[in-house]
Amino acid sequence: MKKLVVIIPAYNEEKTISDTISGIFSIKPELITLGYELKIHLINDGSTDRTGNLASKHEEVLVITNKKNKGLGAAVRTGLLSAGYINADIVVKYDADLQHEPFDILSLIKPIDNDESDIVYGNRFEKMNYKMPFIRKMGNKVFTNLMKWLTGWPLMDSQPGIFAVNSVFLSNFYLPGDYNYTQQILLDAYHRNLRFSHVLVTFNKRDKGKSFVSLSYPFKVIPQIIQVIIGIKPLKVFGPIGWFFLSLGIFVFLFQFISYLLDHNQKPVENVNLVLGSFLFGLQILCFGFLADLIVKLNRNIIEVIDRTKNKND
Repeated sequence: MKKLVVIIPAYNEEKTISDTISGIFSIKPELITLGYELKIHLINDGSTDRTGNLASKHEEVLVITNKKNKGLGAAVRTGLLSAGYINADIVVKYDADLQHEPFDILSLIKPIDNDESDIVYGNRFEKMNYKMPFIRKMGNKVFTNLMKWLTGWPLMDSQPGIFAVNSVFLSNFYLPGDYNYTQQILLDAYHRNLRFSHVLVTFNKRDKGKSFVSLSYPFKVIPQIIQVIIGIKPLKVFGPIGWFFLSLGIFVFLFQFISYLLDHNQKPVENVNLVLGSFLFGLQILCFGFLADLIVKLNRNIIEVIDRTKNKND
């Protein structure tokens, strides 16, 4: 039997956690038919209610407890590591708030089981059973378009609460941030040349508990996204900045030099510090960007060699 691990990050979800676990176990017969042994790893991320106690009543559930709330991204990272530790073949991340349908797990794992994808994201927007708040919908569009730009993948939903990855992804994933795990996973998978696909999933309205998304969420997420972008495609950040200052220095120099030739200025360059400062700063930023890009590409090649070697050994 192959191993399918469902990881459930949970923070103060006592009202829904038992139904969530029971719902996942309801598809156990279908998974057995497909040749998968079902395991559930619940990451109790510093809950102050009975979430951990209620989950522990299910003997087949492994409960991993963080004494303090570390963030959703940190909880997902812990779940992926725990699944990798037992050599899971597929891992499905599943929310604890009853917004997902258990049978969508079967749809998520199908492209992986057929060896068509390494990472599968749910697409909620065609089967959403409620009207998403405007701010959250616009935020999702912004992040989805950003991920489209960075990966070139046909993304429709970059922030679903349900996704699946295979053992290749687990072998050497990089998830540094503690919040925006969805974007980090996409960028990490793209960085390693893994295969991506979408499947339609149902998305229900949250009736109990409280969402982790708040007004402070963008201020936590944006710096981590910038960090990941720099780590994945440094020239997309440093290139425009470097060219701007380099062009500024050249433009000011040419403008003032031509003005001097036309007897409008007394000196060939009136603002020497501005010209030299802009030119040198832009040149340094560009050189730094090219150097960072070479390092990223070198690391990517090393990771590819490691993944290929491991696949051959398996």
